[in-house]
Amino acid sequence: MSLQRAREAAARGDWDEGYKLLTKADSDGLLGPADLPLLGEVAYAAGHLDATIEAWERMHALSVQAGDPVAAATAAVRVAMHLLLDTALMAPVRGWLARAEHLLEGRQETSAHAWLAAVRTYERMLTGDVDGARQWSERAIEVGSECDAAACAVGRVAGARLRILSGEVAEGLALLDEVGVAAVSGGLDALSTGLVYCELVCALQGLAQYDVAEEWTDAMERWCRTNASGASMGAVACIVRRS
Repeated sequence: MSLQRAREAAARGDWDEGYKLLTKADSDGLLGPADLPLLGEVAYAAGHLDATIEAWERMHALSVQAGDPVAAATAAVRVAMHLLLDTALMAPVRGWLARAEHLLEGRQETSAHAWLAAVRTYERMLTGDVDGARQWSERAIEVGSECDAAACAVGRVAGARLRILSGEVAEGLALLDEVGVAAVSGGLDALSTGLVYCELVCALQGLAQYDVAEEWTDAMERWCRTNASGASMGAVACIVRRS
């Protein structure tokens, strides 16, 4: 019963209630491996980073035990992403990404490949490897366009920022407008929406285009008011503030 109520709470964006119910179900032994991604997502939206990482680490371990390398890689990428977003501890980020790459090597491209490329983009960006970051962003866009719209959007906003950093400001701004529309159109999950919005606004602020940043903020706030998942926006950390 508590597990079903937790799913319902998450569906309506009541993250605190969903987290409370999920942790209760977990302590009662009611959560299976398939429920751990939901626990990780709800824990992050409710502001519990340690619980988020723990849920994905458990998912990784169970997937390895079950002989499911794609699910294990997906979990490894999520651990890396949250460490990158919220701690900037680059050594463990690189370790988890390397593990995901090993698990996905030689396999048909999936959503896990797209997210691996998206997270690799920012890992390279934060270490100053602009050329490497651009290559990974292009891969995130290419693979994501086939199987994961959110990873594609993150790759596109990263690519826009990389263009701006390289002096291609007009092209970068045009790409930011395109990906901004994707964010407010409601086609992305809450975390990806927040990530895209954060990158978009921070890039505009860096160019002193405060009026445009305010316009996108107004658009995002309107979207949040009509989408329950928008309530998690405050839980999303801003990558660009660490670069």
